[in-house]
Amino acid sequence: MRALSLGLLVLWALSGAGCATNPATRLRSAERDHQRLTEEKEALDRALQSVSQYTEELRSPGKTGRSFSMYYTPAALEQMASQLLPMRMAARNFDQKLQGEVIIERITDVRFGPLNTLTCRAEMRGENIRYTGSVPKAYQAEVRKFTSGVASGVVADFVVELSLSGGNALVARAHASRTKLKSNSNGQAEGMLRNAMNERVLRLPFAFDLTLQGGNAVPRRMVLTANHLVVTYAP
Repeated sequence: MRALSLGLLVLWALSGAGCATNPATRLRSAERDHQRLTEEKEALDRALQSVSQYTEELRSPGKTGRSFSMYYTPAALEQMASQLLPMRMAARNFDQKLQGEVIIERITDVRFGPLNTLTCRAEMRGENIRYTGSVPKAYQAEVRKFTSGVASGVVADFVVELSLSGGNALVARAHASRTKLKSNSNGQAEGMLRNAMNERVLRLPFAFDLTLQGGNAVPRRMVLTANHLVVTYAP
């Protein structure tokens, strides 16, 4: 992620030098906004359906037949996440001109929100990362300063929308709402880092297998309450 900073700052520099957004860029931005709003509406519809089904089950227990539910607290999800960390990914996922790895070291502060969304915080850093593109001489000092900041680590806050797929998987669609350098903080560069994460790394959702070993029950529904992630299984 250190070298991601280089690419971002080069882009920032060129934009500041007069490469303003053109109509094609604005059109692509409008298309992304339309796609995002469509996905948010679909997510809202799924969440409302899950809440309605869960409420009906609480009102009429046993009506759904042979089923059972697993309850996960925020602390339980943090513990599960810690077993998968540190997580490494190729830096080229952030930018094609990057080499090295980005390491997600910990996930904390999981909090459940409305309509099947949760928030959490991730701490990450870059390792052996190098930017293979050119950097304008006038901005090399700023690049070095920002690179030093990223080497100290980045804290990112996420909003995550959860849903069930047809393949027994919990699907998580994450969106970075904030990024912060632990040192050499720079608001504009941090904003560009956040945008790069959303447009490239988080463009596709993450899937987690919910299959229970040793049985034939499969997940039929999931819903977030104020205190639990509830996954209901049935044959």
